[in-house]
Amino acid sequence: MKRRAAGLTAVLVVLAAAAFVAPSRASAEAQPHVVVDRPVVRFFAPEIGGADQPRFVDERVLAFEARLQAIEERPDGIGDGYEDRQIRSALERHVSEEMLSLLAGKLIAGSPPWQRPAKSELDRIGDWLGATLYERVGGAGRVQAAAAAEGLDPSEVDALLRRQALAAWYIHRAVTPLLEPSEEQLHEGFRTSTHPYRGQPFDAVREPFRRWFVLERLRAAEGAFFQSARTRMRIIVLR
Repeated sequence: MKRRAAGLTAVLVVLAAAAFVAPSRASAEAQPHVVVDRPVVRFFAPEIGGADQPRFVDERVLAFEARLQAIEERPDGIGDGYEDRQIRSALERHVSEEMLSLLAGKLIAGSPPWQRPAKSELDRIGDWLGATLYERVGGAGRVQAAAAAEGLDPSEVDALLRRQALAAWYIHRAVTPLLEPSEEQLHEGFRTSTHPYRGQPFDAVREPFRRWFVLERLRAAEGAFFQSARTRMRIIVLR
């Protein structure tokens, strides 16, 4: 636990010096006890309340998200030995999804009741995201093992999926409709994309390909959102 924590923090400090993250100037005293969890990043932006309402990324959650990045890239293991680029990617995605989910909450609160998403709609998106995640990493068991390795319980994993569901709903509702691609878009994507179902008949893999295709488009939209928002946000590594 302590080795992983030290490694994650070291990589974040390197990223702070090399990229978009500014290290906190607050000095940290040596702690005589083992820290079970702690925030490692603080961030804020005008559209989510500014500096008066900062958001925090906890160490265990970020480490778990970095593990998932590593699992997607390597077919074996549970994401041990994730790299700095995977931590960077996990952090960018976490910040994007957190901001998008907060914007979704504001949009829902400001909409008349008949325009708000039903709980069943958000549950459906969350179930779809969970199924897509399991397909990408080789099954629910690997996600559970990765979560256990970082000390996350199932309710915390469910909370991540709910955050992702809100972010996906907001992109679909307020940015660009992505969750319901047309048959023409699916066929074109199947023909031109580099995906794990190449060489198989479209009709035989339509649903898993559809999930893959939509998630790729969502991630591209999240990345574009992050790039557009980075000039307005402040991301600070906590030491």
